[in-house]
Amino acid sequence: MFGRGALGPTRPTTVDELVSVIAARRTAITSLRARVRLRSGIGRVWTRQAVLVQRPSAIRIDVLSPFGLALAVGTEGRTLWAFPAQQGVRYEGPASPTNVARLLGTPLGVGALVDVLLGLPPEHQAIVAPTLDRAGDDWVLTVVYRGGTQQVHFARDTLDIREVDEHPDGAASVRVRFGDYDDGFARALDLEADGGVTASIAFDDVQRNVPIEASAFLPPAAARVLPLDRVATPG
Repeated sequence: MFGRGALGPTRPTTVDELVSVIAARRTAITSLRARVRLRSGIGRVWTRQAVLVQRPSAIRIDVLSPFGLALAVGTEGRTLWAFPAQQGVRYEGPASPTNVARLLGTPLGVGALVDVLLGLPPEHQAIVAPTLDRAGDDWVLTVVYRGGTQQVHFARDTLDIREVDEHPDGAASVRVRFGDYDDGFARALDLEADGGVTASIAFDDVQRNVPIEASAFLPPAAARVLPLDRVATPG
C-alpha cells in the first residue's frame, strides 16, 4: 500500500526524544470515530466499516453493506461480542487474545489494537534502556519488555512512525506499517503476522478526540446469546 517520496534532510534525534514523541502522541489522541475501508482474508476484498475507538480498551466496528449494518463487533475491554444484524443472535465471550484472534483475525490484544488504530505502537514497559539505531531511511527504536521485543521505525526526516515490529516470546511476530500521514495522523496501515495473517486499513473520514458514550461499546440486545466460539473463524 505504501510508497516513499523523496526524503528531506536527516533529522538528528535521541532515544529520549523518540520516547517523548510516542508519549506525546499517546496523550494527544484518546478517541477516534472514523469511516474506513478494510481489506483482509484470502479474497482481499475491500469492505466499508465504521469504527469507534476509545483508550484504553474499547473498540466498536460496524461492517456496512449497501443495505445497512451487516455485522457489529465490539468490546469495552472485558467482554467481546459480535452481532450479525439479520440473525437476531449475539455471540459473546471474554476479550481474550484467543477470542480477539478468532473474531477479528489479528494476533494483537485489545489494548494493542487500540494503540495501532490510533496510529501508535502498542505500549510496553521497558525492562532495559531502549536503544537507537539507523536502518536505511529509518531511525529504529528498540524496546525490550518482559515477554518480547518491539522495534519502532521512524522516518529519519519527519520522525513520523513508519513501522512497528512486535516480537513476543513464543508467539507470532507482527508487523504494522503506517502511511499516508495527514495532520499527524496515519490514514493507512498494513498489518502482517507470521502465519499469513494480513490486513490493510484506509481511513476515509477521521474525527479525533470526539466524545463517545460508553454505551456504544456495550453489546446490543438480542433474542439469543451464544458463546463466541460458535462464530466462524475469519478468513
